[in-house]
Amino acid sequence: MDPKLEHIADLIFKKIKNYKNKKIFLEKENLNKFILSLFKEK
Repeated sequence: MDPKLEHIADLIFKKIKNYKNKKIFLEKENLNKFILSLFKEK
């Protein structure tokens, strides 16, 4: 993963995990795959 995308994924992961109003079950690897899928060229 590109270092910039890795950084963005880390920021999103931290924000989501710190969201206290709801329980969120998220694995970082799944988030990284999702972000990569958004940036894939077709």
